[in-house]
Amino acid sequence: MGIPETLDDDALRPVPTIRSYSAINNPLADEAQGILDDESPLLSPSFSAADGPVVLPKGRIGRLINFLRGPRPPRPSTVSLLYPPIQLFPMKLGRSVRKRTRVSAIVLYLCSWFLIFVFLSRKSRFSPLVSSGEDIELLECNNNPLWMTQNYHACGLDAKNCDPFSNTTLSFRCPSSCAGAAKYSMSAVGTENVIYKPYVIGNEDGYRADSFICAAAVHAGVISQLNGGCGRVIFSGPRDEFPKSSQNGVETIEFDSYFPASYVFDRSLVAENCLDLRWAITGVNIALSAIFAYFVYSPAAFFWGMFIMGFWTIVLASDPPPTNKLPNPGAEVISIAFERLLPTAFIGYVIMNVAIRPQMTNIRAQMTKAVLWVGAFWVGALNNYTFDELPLDRFVAEDIKNLPGGIVAITFVLLAIFLGACGQTFTIWKNNKFFPYLAGYSIVFTTLIVMALVPEETLRIHHYILGLLILPATAFQSSISILWQGLAVGMFLNGATRWGYDSILQTEYQLNRGGPRNTDLAHFTTNATNFDGDWVAWDYPYKSHDGANYTGFSLLINDVERYRGPHMNISLMEFYNMTNLEYQGYNYNWYFRIGMYSDEGEWSDYTRAATALAHNGSWVDPQPGPS
Repeated sequence: MGIPETLDDDALRPVPTIRSYSAINNPLADEAQGILDDESPLLSPSFSAADGPVVLPKGRIGRLINFLRGPRPPRPSTVSLLYPPIQLFPMKLGRSVRKRTRVSAIVLYLCSWFLIFVFLSRKSRFSPLVSSGEDIELLECNNNPLWMTQNYHACGLDAKNCDPFSNTTLSFRCPSSCAGAAKYSMSAVGTENVIYKPYVIGNEDGYRADSFICAAAVHAGVISQLNGGCGRVIFSGPRDEFPKSSQNGVETIEFDSYFPASYVFDRSLVAENCLDLRWAITGVNIALSAIFAYFVYSPAAFFWGMFIMGFWTIVLASDPPPTNKLPNPGAEVISIAFERLLPTAFIGYVIMNVAIRPQMTNIRAQMTKAVLWVGAFWVGALNNYTFDELPLDRFVAEDIKNLPGGIVAITFVLLAIFLGACGQTFTIWKNNKFFPYLAGYSIVFTTLIVMALVPEETLRIHHYILGLLILPATAFQSSISILWQGLAVGMFLNGATRWGYDSILQTEYQLNRGGPRNTDLAHFTTNATNFDGDWVAWDYPYKSHDGANYTGFSLLINDVERYRGPHMNISLMEFYNMTNLEYQGYNYNWYFRIGMYSDEGEWSDYTRAATALAHNGSWVDPQPGPS
């Protein structure tokens, strides 16, 4: 079929497309053309004369819709090329060598990093020794294998399950940063309900047996807050006074009464190869990853290199999954890592195509990427040392209310997220993507609202989920997008690697970490007017509100279970005789809490502590509520 004679030569010429916004406004764009031959799709669609006229809707609503669509043609965001010779140097260097050489250099670099990382990790975590050559137990900061602390009755009646109370030793190894080891649920120490503070009771002359060992070791100066270390605990029998003190960054809790067990540290122990090198490892990895990000301009190579470094840094150095209660913690942590690696890598593939590739393809600001993306990535990946410094625990109303400064902190976080969302919305609008993103996020947030209304479930936005929510909005080339994307990837990786994939909907039981559960409470019938210095009596609610069939009572005296059974009173004189104590009711205070249990193994909350005062033999009623 021939060409119509009516067409002139100009009609045969191709219609010129409009150059991208970045090329028009960046004099170095032409210089960088062809550098990234491996991956060079356009950042956003180009508009040409062949697209035809744009039909604009009429009326106010039509003008608003047309405005929200964004500028036509779109104005893609760009990253300013500060100091162009430095920013463009890696790509000029890459252009001067063959692709095979570039790939070989990347593989060699990652292999070198791996060897350094394995050497430091083995020295830090897998080869602790003490002078005697004995095995030592790997502890976490909030761990005490000598005294069961998960609930008040775990040690059994008279704490027999936690025997012996003296002449027992434990050689241990602690990680770094244990000064703040706290219980994240309310725990009673006498009349005080302790939460969100180091759970260390006493001082270096004697710590109460249920104190967290690693935090106590930091307080005593046995190990370092920066590098952790090894030590040995010696159970030293009962004590009747545990004064508080503050040293080495740990403020302890006071307990002014009798407790059947305590411990001290054996300062004669000499430890070797027992430092936690997580900060050295993390520092090396941050430096090597910044160099990697500067010289590697392939989006896929950059992302997967950062993914590998971040994943294994979290697993083996900065925030390992808990394995201290397992038989072989070192082997178990590797097993857990590979359990989580495959699903995390699959989600990483999705992140790569949804957010990383659109942002990183043909980006020329290599130094900006190495500083902003990598810096923000490590802020997110080291969440346990960055965001955990804020007075926030979980995004749950009860936690925010209980944590001092929690309301101010959550307000600050939400404001930062709001301002970031506004900035990214403007970027999305400039790129002519407002309505597609509006539709996508509307579906997501509508789904979250529906989830929040599910009966008997609580919506939990874990930080791995928050990272995934942020990532799609960062698929643009701007400095702010680079910053937010690095942060979101780091948050996702930390959450998925450290904790796994907890459900977005959780029950009250799942959220409870050993604290009060708002069950029925027994109550003391002994009070300030009828206490005779001997008998302590209690009662129970006639109508159960929590549906449990309670059949007996559990009495705690000084935070140790001393009676379990159906009776509703106890003689203190008999108690002193049963526990082989001479009568010391006037030597120090005694603290009483009462709870209930059923034959099916259900336990109620305990009351707050009532106090039998030592100095005058009187009784102080407990504060209302559970402990």
